[in-house]
Amino acid sequence: MLSTLRERLAVLKATVLLALAVGLCGCAGPTQKSVADWHDAVVAVREQSATTFRGVNDLVREAQLKRAGSLSSLKESDFHPGLDAESVAAWNRALDSLAGYSAALSTLLSPELAAGVGDSTKRLGDSIATTSKSELFQKQPGLASALGKLGAKLASVAAAKNAQSIMAQTDTAVSEVLDQMARMINDDSGGMETGVYQTVHANWTLQADELRLEFLKAQSPDAKRNVAARYAAVLEQRDAADSALLGLRRSILELAASHTRAAAGGPMDTSALIASMREQTAFVKGLLTDLKPANN
Repeated sequence: MLSTLRERLAVLKATVLLALAVGLCGCAGPTQKSVADWHDAVVAVREQSATTFRGVNDLVREAQLKRAGSLSSLKESDFHPGLDAESVAAWNRALDSLAGYSAALSTLLSPELAAGVGDSTKRLGDSIATTSKSELFQKQPGLASALGKLGAKLASVAAAKNAQSIMAQTDTAVSEVLDQMARMINDDSGGMETGVYQTVHANWTLQADELRLEFLKAQSPDAKRNVAARYAAVLEQRDAADSALLGLRRSILELAASHTRAAAGGPMDTSALIASMREQTAFVKGLLTDLKPANN
């Protein structure tokens, strides 16, 4: 299993590098296809995040069950998920808003659909702004603020008939939304790292600590070797889970970068990025499959 995880990590890193390299090439200016590809990338990152977050919660729950053996009583607080349902819902709502935005851009680039698109774009902007004020975002004020700015900006530029002009005027807001989402995964801006990455890493470390204690109690060389093998597997799995979360963060930041390039008149080829997202989604699914026998 360890060699399989190493191979998957190697392939994953190569895919990410390819995505970044290809994303810098291509023709100038956003085309209908490139904007549609960006929309597809938003959808792909939602699938990637759903798989990754499900994996996060599975890992956290496994660590909580292991820890339960040392507890004198059970409390609900001992079994909080790694990423709560409200945060996941806020994350998905933000992606829905970005998907609606990219769909509006695609409409602008389609001659047969562009007529009258200004009103629908303004309604979309107003809808995003309203969404940002919902109770769903109470725990994510930074993301709520960024979405509010995107909605307001989109509503104010809705009369523009040029997709690149709209992208140029909304780019700062789009980048802020995606930056806030990246910070939900890992944020070191305040001098102390926070986010779901730290939660998952800490839970893997807890499992590793328990195995170190078990190693000290082992009475025979065979018993020690058995514990050491399980310890090495935990470290390998921790690194793989870390890679999956950081891969999701990279996808979010590359979405922002590709939008900025197109807003400046450059390329927005996201085909390699989408391929990378799908590869990382498959990687996480494979990781969770590998963990099942290890946790029994």
